[in-house]
Amino acid sequence: MPRMSAAIRAFSAVLALLLAGSLTSLAGPAWACGCGAYIPDRPGAGVVDERALIAWDGRTEDIVMSFGVRGSSERAAWVMPVPSAARVTLGENAVFDDLAAVTAPRVEYHDSWWPTFSWLTQGGAALDGVGARPPGGVAVLATQRIGPFDVTRLAGDDPAALAGWLGANGFPQPPGLNDNLAPYLQRGWEIVAIQLAPDGTGALTGALQPLRLSFASERVVYPMRLSRAASAPQSVHLAVLAEHRMDPSTVPVPGATPILRYAGHLDEGTAPATLAPYLAAGTFLTSWTDYIGEPAQIENDYVFTRAAADTPHQQVIRRTRERGDITGALLLAAAIAAAAAAVLALRRGRQAR
Repeated sequence: MPRMSAAIRAFSAVLALLLAGSLTSLAGPAWACGCGAYIPDRPGAGVVDERALIAWDGRTEDIVMSFGVRGSSERAAWVMPVPSAARVTLGENAVFDDLAAVTAPRVEYHDSWWPTFSWLTQGGAALDGVGARPPGGVAVLATQRIGPFDVTRLAGDDPAALAGWLGANGFPQPPGLNDNLAPYLQRGWEIVAIQLAPDGTGALTGALQPLRLSFASERVVYPMRLSRAASAPQSVHLAVLAEHRMDPSTVPVPGATPILRYAGHLDEGTAPATLAPYLAAGTFLTSWTDYIGEPAQIENDYVFTRAAADTPHQQVIRRTRERGDITGALLLAAAIAAAAAAVLALRRGRQAR
């Protein structure tokens, strides 16, 4: 497998929303999240949208991740495996709005001139719009407070011990957590554990504050194994910024290829300002969408490698503009003119007699 952002980057599992009164007691967890496990402390809460921007310059990888939450909850926890020591900061929601605008499909219109006469029956109805817009031990390496989040960096070689530490410190332990953590710990990865601070402001609902993880890496990897615990289908949207187009060489579910949404160079002079901090990694943006219907089938992480060529790509939406009313009106006018001419000719013929 070609060299890639050597450190399978960070975010891989929203582990949980904890019970409203306490971080240490959970009842009736319901799993649903784009790249990990999500345990709401209230019925109906869950992650409905998960987006990530990955920027890789060949040595360092940045991951900015955002979750959209349906319902409301007061506490949340994330567990993210990273290949090396990570610097954690807050990200901006506007990054994903601008990414959506940059990677939006191109709309192509086709004019249909087949005659129609809808204007004869519409009366005063308004015209339709163009269309909807569409091991034994666990080492605590560091702790820090970032906005409303408490961040802890952990290391260890015993998955059971690390899972036990998480449970003792208010993190839920979904089924299979030990087994899903094991591959990362065997490779010497760290675990970034993040909790919403008890005195954080506001409930968790809508688009949560994005988090940004930066760490050294020789390849581009997006962890997904922890998502095996999810019971609901997973929807993942990944955008990769690098010097060249980056295609997935390894996917979570073997044989299930993500859908390419966009590939192309960004102009540093005209690119959105929110993307400027990440363009130093490269200006070629590749955007992928994946849908995992059965999370239990997840076997791997996403791994992205340089494509054979920097082939651009943009989705195209083809829409038809109906011009038939114009054709119909012209045909009707021609028919009326022909009828009038015929009547006039008939009259002249009778007068000539």
